[in-house]
Amino acid sequence: MTIAQNLSIPISAIKITPLKGLLSHDGCYIKFELLKPRFMKNILIYISAVPAFLLCASTLLAQSKPRLDGVWKISEVVVTFANTAGKDSTITVTSPQPGLIIFTKGYYSIMAVRSGQPRAAVDPPKDPNNLTDAEKIARFTQWRTFTANSGTYEIKGSTIIRHPVVAKNVDVMTQETATTIYEFKLDGDHTLWLSAPRSTTEPGFRSKLTRVE
Repeated sequence: MTIAQNLSIPISAIKITPLKGLLSHDGCYIKFELLKPRFMKNILIYISAVPAFLLCASTLLAQSKPRLDGVWKISEVVVTFANTAGKDSTITVTSPQPGLIIFTKGYYSIMAVRSGQPRAAVDPPKDPNNLTDAEKIARFTQWRTFTANSGTYEIKGSTIIRHPVVAKNVDVMTQETATTIYEFKLDGDHTLWLSAPRSTTEPGFRSKLTRVE
């Protein structure tokens, strides 16, 4: 069936002109010119539908592959730890303290408060050059649950391997094996799951992150 038959337009009403240099896998693009005005409405509707279809198709293809790059907010955390009986117990935090993770091409940055409650404010020291023991303990308590490090990362299968370059704690950035391995899963383009199993020294966790940007 020809294009003219699909459009219900007689051949005598169409002028066909091959456009040189615009080759496709079927041969070449062809320019259709209507010689009778009464057919103009039909042909315009048909042609205008093609760019709309191509635009929708290209949009769907672009959205079909979720991306890791962006800014992610920690929105839920499930912590797994060993209880007094030696069995695994879990705690789910549905409203965690502020935490952001940024992924760019090959680099990351993370800042997060790892506690279930807001950190207490600390009064300014009486003598900044000579802190009292109480002032030191107060500052240690405030900073103890705060995580901050940035560096590079690589993806291997379903794991993200982070290599800190700068961090709040010196040990995190100076150890020869200063890497952190997370399992990750993208659930669409707006939800990211990060998890790590419980070890003998560290609790396990599963975090839900929501895209901010």
